[in-house]
Amino acid sequence: MGLVQGITEFLPVSSSGHLVILQDLLGWRGPRLEFDVAVHGGTLLAILLFFRSDIGEILRHPLGRRGWLIVVGTVPTALIGLLVHTWGRGVFSSAPLAASFLVLTGCLLWLTRGRDRHGGNQRTEAWKAFLIGVAQGVAVFPGISRSGATISVGMLLGLERRWAGEFSFLLAIPAIMGAMLLEAKEMASAVSLPLIVGTICAFASGYGALKLLFGMIRRGKFYLFAPYCWALGMGYLLLRALS
Repeated sequence: MGLVQGITEFLPVSSSGHLVILQDLLGWRGPRLEFDVAVHGGTLLAILLFFRSDIGEILRHPLGRRGWLIVVGTVPTALIGLLVHTWGRGVFSSAPLAASFLVLTGCLLWLTRGRDRHGGNQRTEAWKAFLIGVAQGVAVFPGISRSGATISVGMLLGLERRWAGEFSFLLAIPAIMGAMLLEAKEMASAVSLPLIVGTICAFASGYGALKLLFGMIRRGKFYLFAPYCWALGMGYLLLRALS
């Protein structure tokens, strides 16, 4: 599951959706949400390593343009995340719901066909960063890809596709840290060898997936992940209906 998390966290196919479906198929009886958050910590380390120069620049100039945009985008993410967190945990373990949202993610990815804008972050107004943050907040639901939602919304708003990808992952850093803080107490009590192994595997596979994703973004092939989301989502729903 750590390998699946690392690969699918950065590819626009919903890591949480894959984990929920895989846990259901494997009959997983462990702490689902705590495990999910822990392996997200592994992919957070991959982001920090991959974007180390960009992060260093933001830390040197925290009040600069990019730092401000990340703050604006983080606000709606935090509000939505806190709101959903109070509803209970049942939604995070529903495999049929995750499969349905995977189909929705595929539709969103397909809308990015032919989107090849230029101009970079200087075209990213605060309201666009806010909407991308809303997309990231909605992606708390399993099956809605965080990277797929944020990059797609960024491209649909006119952002240059590589910058849309970079902003998506820079915006993920405070979001993942926030999720880990919310579950810190439960994660501490759930620490185990499987959780540690899963986190390490998520880091290693996640770094490789980041390189693959940005190669796809550069070539304008981001939307090609849509059929995979449709196939997995509808395939699982069909399997459940027949079983």
